[in-house]
Amino acid sequence: MKSGSKIIVLVLLLSFTACTSHFRMTTRVHRDGTVERSVYAFADSAFRAGDRSTTPFLFLLDANWQVTCLDSFELFDSFGEKQKVNVKVSRSLKGAEDMLFFTPKEEWMRSLVAPQEKLEKHFRWFYTYYTYSCSFGEITEKGPVSMDKYLTKQEQRLLFQGDLNGCVDMNGIELSEKLNQLTTQFQQWLYQTQFELAYGVVEQFLDALPDTVRLSQIRRDKMTVFAHDKTLKDKPDCSPEYICKLLDEQYGGDFFTEMYKARGEAMDKEFEKRGRIVELFANQIKFELAMPGKLIAANTQLTEDNQLIWKVDGYRLLPGEYVLKAESRTANVWTFWLTGVLLLFIGYVLIKKRK
Repeated sequence: MKSGSKIIVLVLLLSFTACTSHFRMTTRVHRDGTVERSVYAFADSAFRAGDRSTTPFLFLLDANWQVTCLDSFELFDSFGEKQKVNVKVSRSLKGAEDMLFFTPKEEWMRSLVAPQEKLEKHFRWFYTYYTYSCSFGEITEKGPVSMDKYLTKQEQRLLFQGDLNGCVDMNGIELSEKLNQLTTQFQQWLYQTQFELAYGVVEQFLDALPDTVRLSQIRRDKMTVFAHDKTLKDKPDCSPEYICKLLDEQYGGDFFTEMYKARGEAMDKEFEKRGRIVELFANQIKFELAMPGKLIAANTQLTEDNQLIWKVDGYRLLPGEYVLKAESRTANVWTFWLTGVLLLFIGYVLIKKRK
C-alpha cells in the first residue's frame, strides 16, 4: 500500500452528525447570462475581524470575492435543521466565460469544492432558453479495496444518490429490506478499507525497524489476520492499535502492542493523514438555484421561495459524479410584437392585391 494514498476512513453512517459544517450556496442566473453566486457560512470572530487565515470556507478567497459580515447571524433551513450563518461571500461571472468560481484550499477537496459549471443560452424566435448544469466530480481515491467488490454501480447510486432505477417494481417493505442489505454490504467494504489502511500503517512503521523477517511475515499473512478478526461484523472501525492487537493474537507475545505503545502517537497521525479525505464528509451544502423566466425542467423536486434546491455532500460523490441540471425559458416580447406587426403588414398587402 502506498504511504500517501488517501482513503476514506470513517463510520459514514454514524459519524459527523454533530460536527458537520453547513453551507448555504445561492446561484442566480440572469437574463443577460450573468451568474451571481453567494456562499454563506458561520465564521469565528477572527475572520469577521479581517483575519482571512481562519476562513470557514473550503475555497480560497481572492480579490474577486466580496466578503460581507452579517450584523449578527441568520438562520437557514438545512433540510430540516436550523443552521446559523454570519458571513457571506459573493461574486459574479458571465455564463459564456469559463465558470470557475472556486479554487479549493487543497487539491484533494476538489470533488466537493470545485464543480464544473456550464450555462448555455439559446435564442429562438419567440423564446430564449437557458440550460444550467453543475457537476460535482466523483471521489476517485477510495482506497485499496474497490467498492465494486461489495456493491454494484447501480446499488451505489441507489444507496448514495437515491437513484431508483431498477427498483420501480418494489414496494416500501421490499425497498427497505434492499437498503438494509446494501447498508450492511457498505459497512463491510468500509471495515475492510479501514483494516487495509491501519495494516499499512503498521507495515510502514515495522519497515523502519531492522526486522525484515517479521515484516515479510505480516505481509504474507494479512488476509489470514483479516479473516480471523472475530469482530469483523460488529466493530464499526479499525485502527493501528487494533491491528497490533490482532497481530499479537496471531503470532503470540506482545511485540506489536509494545511497538504501538512506543510509536502510537506517530502511527495515529499517519493513519489520520492517509484518511484526510474524510473531511469532505463533514461538510454539507444547500445548493439554491434561481433561473430566469419559466422553469421547464430540473432533476430535483425540492423548491423553496421559487428556487430549486439540491443537497450536496461527499456521500453523493462516492458512486460517480453528481450533476445538478435545470432549464428555463423567457419570452422575447419584442418578437411577439414584431411578428404581429409583420402579420398585419402581410395581411394588408394581400388585401391590397385583391383589390
